[in-house]
Amino acid sequence: MDKLKWFWKYYRRYPHVLAVMVLLTPVQAAIHVTLPRIIEFTVDYAGTGIIPDNPGARLISRLGESLGISMAAAYALSLIVLGLISFALYAFVQSHRGWMNLKLEWLFRQEAFDGITAKGPDFFNRFRTGDIVTRLTDDVAEKLSWFACSGIFRFYEAMLMVIFTVTMMTMIDPLLTLWAVGPLPILIIVFFKSSTILDKRYDRLQRNISGFNDIMEACFSGIRVVKAYVKEKAQIAKFRKAAEDRRFTEISAVKATILVDSLYFYIWQFGIIIAILAGGYRVMNADLTLGKLMAFIYYVIYLVFPMFDIGQFLVKSRQSAVSINRLTEMEKVPPMIMNRGAASGAGIDGSLSFENIEFSFPGSDRKILENISLVTRSGQTIALVGKIGSGKSWLVNMIPRLVDPSSGVVRLDGRDLREYALDDLRKSIGYVPQEPVLFSDTVENNIRFGRDKIDDVTIDWAIEVAQLKDEIADFPEGIKTRIGVRGMSISGGQKQRLALARALAGKPRILILDDCTSALDSTTETALWDKLHEMLPGTTALIITHRPDTLERADRIIVMEDGRIVEEGTHDELIGSGGRYSRIYRRYKLEETVK
Repeated sequence: MDKLKWFWKYYRRYPHVLAVMVLLTPVQAAIHVTLPRIIEFTVDYAGTGIIPDNPGARLISRLGESLGISMAAAYALSLIVLGLISFALYAFVQSHRGWMNLKLEWLFRQEAFDGITAKGPDFFNRFRTGDIVTRLTDDVAEKLSWFACSGIFRFYEAMLMVIFTVTMMTMIDPLLTLWAVGPLPILIIVFFKSSTILDKRYDRLQRNISGFNDIMEACFSGIRVVKAYVKEKAQIAKFRKAAEDRRFTEISAVKATILVDSLYFYIWQFGIIIAILAGGYRVMNADLTLGKLMAFIYYVIYLVFPMFDIGQFLVKSRQSAVSINRLTEMEKVPPMIMNRGAASGAGIDGSLSFENIEFSFPGSDRKILENISLVTRSGQTIALVGKIGSGKSWLVNMIPRLVDPSSGVVRLDGRDLREYALDDLRKSIGYVPQEPVLFSDTVENNIRFGRDKIDDVTIDWAIEVAQLKDEIADFPEGIKTRIGVRGMSISGGQKQRLALARALAGKPRILILDDCTSALDSTTETALWDKLHEMLPGTTALIITHRPDTLERADRIIVMEDGRIVEEGTHDELIGSGGRYSRIYRRYKLEETVK
């Protein structure tokens, strides 16, 4: 029932399609099961010349008389007309079923993707990239999309066909019907015995597919490192083992599926054998007419494919249940950020204050940030320094609300960040992460990044400020040049400046640069800062850096250690105090000189 409720939240969006499938399927099935009775009447009439003593036969007889045609023609016409109506209804229902299959597949994948984009860093620490891709592709397309509509409604159709068919068989001969449906209890036992085995094998299969995709994604993403350390053979061996594990679990799952399907399909064949033997014996003893036996055999054959569909439903339901569990497992991870604010981000000045900030991941006792209080004025450039793991990135990540503090408040222009509409807030912020994230697209599209309102003049301005203008001019197709997966066709410094141009194109009031100029030479970085201060004089900038030239330009410097602020002040003040910053600066200066 939980799984049906999960499906229902998607089905209720298309009540007209649902109504067609629910209401017309029994109509089509009812018409379809009348056809063997017409064959029965025709055979018995042809053999005896007497209209069978049956309400249906008498109705067709009166129809023939009213049309002025013979009884044989009346039976033939009834068979053709009902057959065409049954076919038309079946085609109409099937087309809606096929449309719903595709629509549900799109909805499953789109909503799962939308939900993932709202998750926080804790989600991506828990789920690997390859695993997420598997859940959005294999679980959705291969396991869920067909079952969600066709699987369920074929089962619905099959159950209706079984009920209607067994009813017709009982009307013909109750005792023979009892013999023909004898295999049914065996099939029920098979289902209950096989369900646990199928669950385990499908769960193991999906986990192996996730691991297989994760190994491929990690290898291709880090191909430069793999080649640099001559680890191609190790990756090939790891891939081969993952492929073998997947092959083994695929075969194991297919074996179980085929076994259950075969049992459902072939056990029911005994019903046909019983009907032919027992029915034939009764015809020879004149206890049953030939027409009734032919109709009965038709009905037994009618039961074969519905029983196969029922068996397939029971098998696929276990497989789909595993995939639904894998999707709901992701859904149940709560987002770290809730978008409940309504305040507009228009007219943001850019002053920030951090008040008694603490931060740790949900369920973790380790404090990443502790007792942070900091105030910045609009237009200031604040530099954050400290060793790796001191909490610098987590602190600046709170400004665009990539994470929220566990306690304390971050204010922008005196207002709690959580009061702003999230989209408006983030549109006012330019963010360049430590690792530039680029996409397999053109230079222009990487800068524009789907923001259609940004015009070409602004794009050119952002490129110029980011010190990329001359280099882009040398690219084969200029700004239309494609840069390959994750920007593999350009240098590290070009990646950083391209990511910076993307941030600048939005004309942000707050600019966050997380050690994004580390790959630039001193001359390029100096030109970049000169241009940036000239073009965006009122922008508040928070910069994580280890470059001495950048530190010297900052209005204030914040020194962090173990998630706390241990020193703050201007460059000259901190150098004069001879504390931690002084030692850090001298080390950075020495490293710069050695380079």
